[in-house]
Amino acid sequence: MADSEQVKFQVHHIRFFEYQPQTINCIAHDEISHRLAISRSDASVEIISTNDNWSLEMVFPGDRDASVEALLWCKGRLFAGGISGNIVELDLVTQLAKEPVSSNSGPVWCLAKNAQGDQIAAGTEDGCIALFDVSEELQFLRGFGKQEGRILSIAWYNRGEENLIVTGGINNIRQWSVKSGQPISRMTLGRKFHKDTIVWCIRVTRDFTIISGDSRGVVTFWNGKESTQLKTFHCHMADVLSLCLSEDETKVFTGGVDSSVYQFSLYSVDPASERKRWVHRLLHTRHTHDIRALAYVNGCLASGGVDTIVYVAKLEGKQSVLEVTSLSGPDLVHLAKDRNLVQLQYRDYIEVWRLGAANTPFAEERGLLPLTQKRIKLVKLKAREGHEILCSAISNNGTVAFSDTKSVRVFSLNMENESSSMPKVSLEKLSSTFAHPALLMTFTADSSHLLAVLTTSVIQAVNIKTGEIKHSVKNLSNSPIHRLVTSSDNKYFATATLDHGIHIYQWPSCVHVCSCPVQTAQVSALAFSPHSPLLVIAYSNHAIYEFDIEMKEYSSWSREISAKIPKHWLKPMRTISNIAYCPDNPNNIMLHTNSTLCVLDKAKALAKKDKETKPNSYVFYKLSSIVRTCHKYKFLLYADFTSNGMLVVVERPPADIEDNLPPSFKQKKFGVA
Repeated sequence: MADSEQVKFQVHHIRFFEYQPQTINCIAHDEISHRLAISRSDASVEIISTNDNWSLEMVFPGDRDASVEALLWCKGRLFAGGISGNIVELDLVTQLAKEPVSSNSGPVWCLAKNAQGDQIAAGTEDGCIALFDVSEELQFLRGFGKQEGRILSIAWYNRGEENLIVTGGINNIRQWSVKSGQPISRMTLGRKFHKDTIVWCIRVTRDFTIISGDSRGVVTFWNGKESTQLKTFHCHMADVLSLCLSEDETKVFTGGVDSSVYQFSLYSVDPASERKRWVHRLLHTRHTHDIRALAYVNGCLASGGVDTIVYVAKLEGKQSVLEVTSLSGPDLVHLAKDRNLVQLQYRDYIEVWRLGAANTPFAEERGLLPLTQKRIKLVKLKAREGHEILCSAISNNGTVAFSDTKSVRVFSLNMENESSSMPKVSLEKLSSTFAHPALLMTFTADSSHLLAVLTTSVIQAVNIKTGEIKHSVKNLSNSPIHRLVTSSDNKYFATATLDHGIHIYQWPSCVHVCSCPVQTAQVSALAFSPHSPLLVIAYSNHAIYEFDIEMKEYSSWSREISAKIPKHWLKPMRTISNIAYCPDNPNNIMLHTNSTLCVLDKAKALAKKDKETKPNSYVFYKLSSIVRTCHKYKFLLYADFTSNGMLVVVERPPADIEDNLPPSFKQKKFGVA
């Protein structure tokens, strides 16, 4: 740990979790809810709240037999299309897909909506535009006339009496009449080295300027009314795969295989005339592989692709490029604190490992300790064929539970000669009576019951021995639950909802005790204290509060300190993914983002900055006086304590992720050879 007064822990450093983030296929932004939808190559879809420091809200599981190639927001509803040939609405409450509707024309490659947001047009593999009504439930309306070749990009121009759809395919751009369903204009593109030119992306402005990006690396501006070419830019070294517009349509952004992002800006040629021209510049080259998706988000540009990382370029004020973590979900790792077992969740299976052991170090001993017992993979449990794992948990005594998209499964993990180097492991399947799949789950501290948040937003508690449902608790909020924790004294459990609410219940009666004050930011992590009836809460803006359950108000420490903690004292677009009290010191709170591990000491005073301040001015405080930070780890997935006070840290090194990526586009960057 940093600084002179160091905090020392004995650490289990785990780097064998082979979690691999998936390629980003498409990104869509919703201006109503300020959410970002990101689809990945495993067909999963992540929902990120841009208003809450770009924090992850939920993840829709993928379908291994399909991929999501297009995402579209319509009045706060999210629709997806892919190679399955279906359009499906993703339910933001149950976090599951609704009933799909077929395009009747093969795989869907692109989606566009009309100005009213009540109709969707889909470009398909068969070269046909499929029209859907989304004013109520998703419904297929009709298909347009078929063209030769597939439709890979689509845009809808709906202004006044003109109602046209513009599509990009192979060697051409077409304009279609929505009324007749027939093409009314065709623009032909040139070929390079006698190869077909594929129009990968297309957009239309309000003045009917058509902008296209193609496989030659060319960005072209067209006059839509006259179907003529206005300007051509040969800026990219390879295919232009993605394109987006700013809200005022004075800026265009493109990305492609050459991992470069370009910005095109509209400038006046002469202040005395109305003539304007497009000028381009290189925005950034932070990506290492193909850029497949772009989205303009309130003065920022979000980009993603094969390297699995979302980069956000700030376009206003001091320009910078920031990274949003590519690791999805805070609940991929779970710890059986009493038995030194760690559970790792993958896409369609989970693993349970026994941690290694070392002799107790001397007080001043540092560095690597020689192992007296190596780590062992005890068991691997697979999901049902064709189903993905939604959540998992492991109890303090080693009971394993996980839920796939079909149902919840519970197993008792038994070991003979547990202290030996090769214990004999057996599994006993336990009965489970959950009526629906679970989105979140956790065990009570005594391992007697399993609590789960079902897809119906109901919280159910099931007795592990009998399999009977003991309680069913209705969600107090209309917003989905995204965090669930239990106390170590077996007296309470708490939930956090997406409307920033936190609700505390008594166990085992499941009676609602109280709710915490609602803050302006999203809850990112919460944990009960093992020493007293306290709940510590971390928010997406890096604020930290401590709530006294018995007094039903913030603790005295929180009332004194929380408001003084500087906002965004951690790196921007980094959220606190886990928080916990140190078991041997009630004043120490451990928390971490994906790149920083911190220990907050409640016993220390928050010092003011040395800079003199004027009377009645805002007083600034030095958080370093109460917080010790460690930047040793990269891509931290998990950090928590075992019952004997040892810290378990799970890390996924960026180099290991990069090794599993496909080769990138080769470019000459230095010299001429």
